[in-house]
Amino acid sequence: MNNTKAFTLIELLVVVLIIGILAAIALPQYEKVVERSKSAQALTLLKAVAQAQQAYLLANGEYATKFDELAIDIPWTGNTQFLPGSNATDTKSNSDWTLQIEDARSGGYGVGTYMIRTGGKYKGAGFRLLMADANSNYNQDLPIYCMERTTGARFLFDSSLPAGAYCVQIIKGTLNAESQFNRIYSLP
Repeated sequence: MNNTKAFTLIELLVVVLIIGILAAIALPQYEKVVERSKSAQALTLLKAVAQAQQAYLLANGEYATKFDELAIDIPWTGNTQFLPGSNATDTKSNSDWTLQIEDARSGGYGVGTYMIRTGGKYKGAGFRLLMADANSNYNQDLPIYCMERTTGARFLFDSSLPAGAYCVQIIKGTLNAESQFNRIYSLP
């Protein structure tokens, strides 16, 4: 009699099946955690820009239109705009994000700083820091919103995500407003 101990093919298939099921469940959650981490880093930088803008407003009576005017170091060296040919006054970008100051008062939109994803599953989603309305009324509290660009918008980084896929599922925001170009969510 041969007393060799070994796994049967059925036992191995069951183990592989269990590992496959666990991976299918864990991978989407892992991707969300990674994106949440990237978003937290981007939001931290945008909040630092907001604080630097508030200091600039106090010193100069208006918000800065160039990042070099702010007392903050933004280590990004790229210049990828999410809306090429727009009212952008300055842009900094890296491989994941574009950070852009835009003065669109002439177009009726106001002055803002945008932090938009430039690639990956959440391309076109990000954050908006509203600095002034179209009438140059400055926001002293500098609200930051989560933003999802809509499909077919005139932007370079349109989002083809379902509504809330980034701002609700990743950021945990609440829908605030919706237009033909974007959806705006309040941060938690």
